[in-house]
Amino acid sequence: MFNELIAQITPFIQHYGAWGVFIISIIEEIIAPIPSTFSLLAAGFFLLPSGGPFGSVILQCITYIVIPGGLGLAIGSLFVYALAYLGGEPVIKRWGKWFGISWGDVEKINKRFTGRYTDEILLFGLRAIPVFPNVLVSAVCGVLRYPIKNFFVVTFIGSGVRAFLMGILGWSLGEAFVVYAGEISDFGEYALYAILGLIVASFIYFFIRKMYKKHKVLSG
Repeated sequence: MFNELIAQITPFIQHYGAWGVFIISIIEEIIAPIPSTFSLLAAGFFLLPSGGPFGSVILQCITYIVIPGGLGLAIGSLFVYALAYLGGEPVIKRWGKWFGISWGDVEKINKRFTGRYTDEILLFGLRAIPVFPNVLVSAVCGVLRYPIKNFFVVTFIGSGVRAFLMGILGWSLGEAFVVYAGEISDFGEYALYAILGLIVASFIYFFIRKMYKKHKVLSG
């Protein structure tokens, strides 16, 4: 499956450039089997110059990968967001497997959103992490009926950061990007649990620290 995707995606990106990145980014956000990590790595390899000053590479990365990739991922995410927004739990349980998500996954991420300004920070971080499944984040935001304007803007910015990181990585890896893209894609399903563990550990750490300081003040 992965080799077939490589054979189809790489010529498309080579031929259409930034427009190819934009279109593939929209499609891959909707169709689970297409790994966003691979297409962005491929874009970095094919669209960025192998030589020349690094400043020029960054500028071209922003032009050909970050803007079209971030915008494409943001637009594509609206599809899953809308399904979850309108259908909620029944739709996720019935059709989630076609997008590579389950209701259990949604519930785990759902617990991390608090309805405060920190949600934007969390959403940005989840979008920017290259190995995190975008479709799951979109589904959670849809179920929560997260404000669509904030959702789109934060998704675009976070996805742009993801696109920049993967584009530069693809440029620096050269032809080896195919191997690394496969490894990152396979690792993506485990990223959720690792990130959730880190979030929970952080909450516990800051809670204990806060209680310790409060106890110290009262006892002092």
